[in-house]
Amino acid sequence: MEPVEERLAKAMEALESTRAAVADAEQKLRSAAVTVMSKDRSVEITVGPQGEVTALRFHDGKYRAMAPAQLSAVIMQTLGQARSRMAQQVLDTYRPISESVPQLTDVPGVEIDWEGLFGSMVTEGERGPGKPAGGRLRDEIVEDQDTA
Repeated sequence: MEPVEERLAKAMEALESTRAAVADAEQKLRSAAVTVMSKDRSVEITVGPQGEVTALRFHDGKYRAMAPAQLSAVIMQTLGQARSRMAQQVLDTYRPISESVPQLTDVPGVEIDWEGLFGSMVTEGERGPGKPAGGRLRDEIVEDQDTA
């Protein structure tokens, strides 16, 4: 068994390496952008690393002939795809870092829950935002308990 000082030194070295990798990933993602063109090529949307819309372009005047509900649907679906691709890029950037860190199985709360962070965003873009995988509308109503 190695001395505590050596284990501590290795742990500190791993921590510094992880900090440097996270800082590098954050720097790369600051300037990240994903651009998606709608299937009908009428709309193009660019999102930044937090899913924020940084550009919205309409092409060829096709949007002028669309009904408002149709244009809205095209925009929402394209936005969902762009956000989905950006979420995947963020996951692809951070996952190797999280996998390289030794797992601390006896310490609760140190594991990264990617599904909890991104939910269904990674797969949502292909369906469109707010559309569940099963195709059925799912609403959740949560009522506050009367504490009086």
